[in-house]
Amino acid sequence: GRKWGNIVKSMLEKVSTEGPAVAKVRFQLYLFLNLWYVPLQETINYAQDIEDMCLKYGDAEKTHIAQNVRFTLLFFKGEKLSILSHAISTALPSMARFSIGGAKLCVLQKEVIDSLSGDKSSNPYGIFEGKICDKESMLADSQSKMHSQIAESVHLHNLYLSFWMGDYAEAAKASDTAMSFPSAKMPRVKLMYHIFYRGIVAFNLHRDGKGEKWLNEGNSMRHQVEIWAQNSKPLFENKLILLKAEHYASMFNVIEAIESYKLSIKIARDNGYIHEQGLAYECMGKYLMSIVEVEDAERCFVR
Repeated sequence: GRKWGNIVKSMLEKVSTEGPAVAKVRFQLYLFLNLWYVPLQETINYAQDIEDMCLKYGDAEKTHIAQNVRFTLLFFKGEKLSILSHAISTALPSMARFSIGGAKLCVLQKEVIDSLSGDKSSNPYGIFEGKICDKESMLADSQSKMHSQIAESVHLHNLYLSFWMGDYAEAAKASDTAMSFPSAKMPRVKLMYHIFYRGIVAFNLHRDGKGEKWLNEGNSMRHQVEIWAQNSKPLFENKLILLKAEHYASMFNVIEAIESYKLSIKIARDNGYIHEQGLAYECMGKYLMSIVEVEDAERCFVR
């Protein structure tokens, strides 16, 4: 994929004119292929350019897909939640008019952001004017219309919320359900984080005594991220090392676990992945607490 992507990229750089056809090629290349090989910020920048280009040529559908990709990447990279929530609120009215599928995805994302930031006053579902009132009615609507990607996204956002709230049992249930959809294996940014989060969930469930199957599942997710890291160290290296730390913790290898947690924190910080830096501190803190290193654990939690 990378070889042909580079060929297309080289050809695009030689194109002296712009137009709808070029915008469509850039859309496919930078938002669905190139994103696997470059840092998140680079894809965020491409998404903004493509969003502007598609808007210029009147392609509302691709404009809003590019917006959705950009919002998703900004969330995972660690954009301030209040800023991201405001940006999504601003985009939603236009999305609801021209891209109802995009609006549904954005509403799910905003619901997660509002829950994590403690904003109980927001009601992103109001954009649907009573036709879809909450996540459950969105799931029912998507199932009745056989919109499997929307249904999968509902369960993925349940995974994200449960994961960040530390409810790994619920996160595992949501992950299992999301994995049952054919669209779950599509090469999108959501797949990267689904596999990454599922690995952390699996290792934690194993250490909580839920069975050997979760150790095997955690290692399976770790091996997948290891393959991806061969193509893009800036994007996947910190994730891989954090999963290795969770593996060492599960195997009672204290020294390797702590060293790997610290290295994951450093690499996440160096690459600007604020959420993942915080996640590594949290995982390290939980592990240190489990081995009764209380003072060191508390220092991780206050970072």
